Amino acid sequence: MRRRLSAGTPDEAEYGDGLHGIVAWAIATLLAGLLVLGAAQAASHLAAPAGGQSGAGTSVAGENIIAFDLDRLFRSERPPAGDISYARAEAARILLTTASHQGMQDDDRAALVRLVSARTGLAPAEADRRVNDVATRARDHINRARRSAVLIAFAAGVAALLGAAVAWAAACAGGRDRDGTTPRTVLSEWWHRPFSLRT
Repeated sequence: MRRRLSAGTPDEAEYGDGLHGIVAWAIATLLAGLLVLGAAQAASHLAAPAGGQSGAGTSVAGENIIAFDLDRLFRSERPPAGDISYARAEAARILLTTASHQGMQDDDRAALVRLVSARTGLAPAEADRRVNDVATRARDHINRARRSAVLIAFAAGVAALLGAAVAWAAACAGGRDRDGTTPRTVLSEWWHRPFSLRT
């Protein structure tokens, strides 16, 4: 896509072609990132917590990760009394602290036990056992999601670096084809030999 240089050494031409490839790669990466960001925002609206529309008073950012744990926490045989959206959001904020360095604080745990007991009608001892079980499961789910996010970020970084290297090499190869010059690398020279002479 870049015009041939009117003057300059082959090294300068190859450097300019490589920079052209990097610029094309950067623009493509930026557009792909914008598309992924838009898709993620649309998916976040579609995957809103079961309590209702997402908002500061009704949900938290990590509630979808522990949504099933919240269902187990408030599971009850009696019909729910009133809107449970805020109770779920409060419980989610408390459960998300289980994966922190300090873990769930005693006062937060006691508040969560009272909240579960009031919402489900369970005895305090049974509510305490349920909170312990759900908190353990929620911590495992949060840690698993955290590890997955790290792996995805690492894979995305490696893919971006490989994409930049391939864009540079492809642009240089295209520039050599445009200028009618022969490849200068050992591998490319071997590839352009007749098949009978490669072995």
